[in-house]
Amino acid sequence: MKTIPTLSLALIGALSLSACQDKTAAPEDIRPVRYAVAGGNAETGGARYAGEIRARNETQLAFRVGGKVVAKLVNSGEHVKKGQPLARLDPSDYQLDLAAKQAQLAAAQSDLAQQQLNLKRYHELLAKQFISQAQVDAQQNGVNAAQAKANQARAVLDASRNQTGYATLTADADGVVSQMQAEPGLVVAAGQPVARLSQDGAREVAIQVPENALEAVRAASSLRVTLWKGGAPLPGKLRELAADADPATRTYPARIALPGDSHGLQLGMTADVALPAQASRQLSLPLTAILDLQGKHYVWVVDDKTLRVSRKAVEVGAIDSDNAAIASGVRAGDKIVTAGVHLLHEQQRVKLLGQ
Repeated sequence: MKTIPTLSLALIGALSLSACQDKTAAPEDIRPVRYAVAGGNAETGGARYAGEIRARNETQLAFRVGGKVVAKLVNSGEHVKKGQPLARLDPSDYQLDLAAKQAQLAAAQSDLAQQQLNLKRYHELLAKQFISQAQVDAQQNGVNAAQAKANQARAVLDASRNQTGYATLTADADGVVSQMQAEPGLVVAAGQPVARLSQDGAREVAIQVPENALEAVRAASSLRVTLWKGGAPLPGKLRELAADADPATRTYPARIALPGDSHGLQLGMTADVALPAQASRQLSLPLTAILDLQGKHYVWVVDDKTLRVSRKAVEVGAIDSDNAAIASGVRAGDKIVTAGVHLLHEQQRVKLLGQ
């Protein structure tokens, strides 16, 4: 059996001691992080909804009769006056019908004149006792019937004249034609919308409200409307909130009334409607501080003395585009990591970079 030389044993011992010293001397991983102090915000911002400027009164215009469009007299975006023609249907059939009704009225009036002349002769013959009173009464009845037929023909002629007039679509009020679909060649049915008229006057903001915000919108005493083009915010007030949700978006259409003159507000402009900020006892943290794991929410809390982090479960309340309200899990004044939350581990030492 061979023995290991004393020099070799010493060399092995020295190498082992050196490896242990190198291992214990490895520097600790200290990760720089940004942080925020819980409770730094005294109030939570109100919800915001995107919308567009619309007219208070909008009318869907349609021909009251069917036919083929032969003339488009205005384009979308043009300002029109009340009674101004917007489009016209082919009037040929209606003009022929009008001519027929005029002929019917002329025939009825001619028959009435003949019956009245006969009645006059009957009265003369009765005075000479050549005919009886019964014959005069019968002729009077013929005059009454002819008068009724003439009245009927006149009413039918008026209706036909109206139908001919309905072949021209006119504006119901002063306003802007915000949509025009009546192109020449299009065959439309009676009552089919072909144009939309946005009447002059008050302007509103049309928004869509989710079902979880209905009560907050109803309770808001005032709303702040900001135009995307810039300018000072405008005060708004809820005027109308639909009772039924839109079947496509499952949101509730609402109208926010704007006060004063509508000068400078163009139809279709983008607007932002914000509910008033609400005071809250809940703490507020940036969304970047929330760590989501398996359906639960956590934050990393920094210990002031050791500068090590510990993961704590939190209950998240209302959320907006930047912040989340924390209902429980942290205390006011706690330092919470706000960036790189997925790169930390329990009791990791950190270096605070600032809020």
